[in-house]
Amino acid sequence: MKYTLTIDVSLLSIKTTLIDENNAQHQVELPVSTTDTERAAITPDKIFNQMISAIKKANEVLLDSPTSKIEEVILSEISIDGLMPLDKDFASLMPVIYGKDTQKYVDALTMNGVTGQLQRKMGLSLLDTTPLVLILWLNNEQPDVYEQAAHYMSLQSYIIYRLFGKNITSRAYAARTGLYNLVTDEWDTQALALSGLTAENLPAVTDFSDNTFTVSDEFATQTGISVLPTFHLK
Repeated sequence: MKYTLTIDVSLLSIKTTLIDENNAQHQVELPVSTTDTERAAITPDKIFNQMISAIKKANEVLLDSPTSKIEEVILSEISIDGLMPLDKDFASLMPVIYGKDTQKYVDALTMNGVTGQLQRKMGLSLLDTTPLVLILWLNNEQPDVYEQAAHYMSLQSYIIYRLFGKNITSRAYAARTGLYNLVTDEWDTQALALSGLTAENLPAVTDFSDNTFTVSDEFATQTGISVLPTFHLK
């Protein structure tokens, strides 16, 4: 029997759904956090490790059936906004969620006429939780962390990097960062200048629908999946 495994990641839990050829489903859910205090301290490593554990538990259901195997893994798009600062070795420097009292940065950009300019290029409103605004907060409130940061990634990009060694993001997510120009389809020079970043600090933008990956031997060892499946990003 061939199976598809879907993975949904949030700050609350990791959910996996094992789907067989007859569309019968088996779900596994592992908690990530239960309180606001826990959520505020969650690191990307914790989420990644819990995701690996959830995949391993899902695969354990098939161990008694030698002919059963997971042939396809689908990682659903993670809707958590934010760009986490990482050092040159891609080690996280902050929790997944960071920044407080950031509205003052939006107000300053609005006062200087910049907010409207950025919004026309990104196609969305600039909010106090927009990653560009959080990076401005980081630069001013946590300068030591800002100076150490060599890369900025969303949680989804971080998971993709850990799985495949590819530093990529989707066009839709890039637009939500406040740093991407949908007209030119590249990281926006004005936003980069405001943040002090360069395009090299950010993931390459790609169409996830065009990307499939074969997971590594290390992933197979960690999860207990003996046949390497195809991995889709959606």
